[in-house]
Amino acid sequence: MKYLEYLKIEELPEQYQAVIQVIGLEKTLALAEAFPGVPLYFKQARNLLLPAKKAYIRERFTGANHRQLALDTSLRLAAIYEILAEKEEADKQGALFG
Repeated sequence: MKYLEYLKIEELPEQYQAVIQVIGLEKTLALAEAFPGVPLYFKQARNLLLPAKKAYIRERFTGANHRQLALDTSLRLAAIYEILAEKEEADKQGALFG
């Protein structure tokens, strides 16, 4: 686009300026073109990634690596115990009704 050199980023709406700072002008324009008129809401990354972290913890739990899982996932140790307790409860229910 030959006219992009005339675009003044500071004249764009504030939310576009923030996105441009993170992913650049070209990718921001690509998003705007892909989703015209669609309001986008981004969850916090920690909430978005929580299901993947839970799956990782459940798969890699050895019985004695609580602390390492907390470090790997940037979750509190208490959260690791809670996630593992959820799995244990689900396993018990599955055994009862399975």
